[in-house]
Amino acid sequence: MTLIERNKIKFVYFIMSVLVILIHSINNETKFELFFSESGFSQFAVPLFFIISGFLFFRTAYTQLDVKRKLYNKVHTLLVPYLLWNLIYYAIHLFLKPGQGMTVNEIFEAAFNYKYNPSFWFIYQLILLNIISIVIFYVLKKDRYIVLFFVSLSLMVLFNVDIPYINEDAIIYYFSGAVFSKLYNKGKASFISKRYFIYSFIISVLIFATNRFLYNAMFVDTRLVPLFTLSTIYTRLSISFTIFYLLDIFFSYSKVYAFMEHTFFLYAIHFMIVKAMIIFMKFFSYKFLPGNAFIIVETIVFILSPIVCITI
Repeated sequence: MTLIERNKIKFVYFIMSVLVILIHSINNETKFELFFSESGFSQFAVPLFFIISGFLFFRTAYTQLDVKRKLYNKVHTLLVPYLLWNLIYYAIHLFLKPGQGMTVNEIFEAAFNYKYNPSFWFIYQLILLNIISIVIFYVLKKDRYIVLFFVSLSLMVLFNVDIPYINEDAIIYYFSGAVFSKLYNKGKASFISKRYFIYSFIISVLIFATNRFLYNAMFVDTRLVPLFTLSTIYTRLSISFTIFYLLDIFFSYSKVYAFMEHTFFLYAIHFMIVKAMIIFMKFFSYKFLPGNAFIIVETIVFILSPIVCITI
């Protein structure tokens, strides 16, 4: 990859991290907050994270040995930090609630199932997706396997077939990134392209229109609910690619600032910072402010939360 393309990844990771912070900064569902919340603009942050993760994993996975090497590296770069940060959050929980004793079951739930670090559900899913990467590697070898895999995943969503532990939509996003890497390596897809924004935007509009039609129709015919769910996944997928190429219009990626290069650390610490800000804000507001000023204060806290997290 070129330096500009590597810089773009850092830009994408940083901007999506800010959107994730905003999701967890919701403290009262005002219209302003809802625009950025999980039901608003920020709902495309996590899908794009999965897409880029799939792209980066398979971009240089040319052989089965490459996949195994990458999995070994993920133990150090993903699994170990995942376990350590989960235990840090567990330690904070014990500090705040000293009356609760430590048990083997609680330590397991904290370390492996992110019980006290809920924002790490994404890392948990990413670890599981990396585990099935050897299967995806062989699927990517033939175009008909790729189509069959997409169709199979779509049918699972339609018929509500549950894949143990892994979210079906996460597989679709991650696998889309893997397919994107294959197209990129063959020179059939560009990583940076203002023209691609137009293509992805048109596709997104069509899928989104279908999604809205199904949303209204499913209240009349509940049998359409699974189809609506599937269309929602592909709406998020297409809009995520649209946002990915929309950034090319606003940024040249010629320079990346230092504070944009620590997105994992930002992702790891933001949850405790945001929740502490909300608790302090509510205590201060309820004690010293009249009720009509509360919404103003919490909106300010919502806006400031990414700035505070990034600064720290």
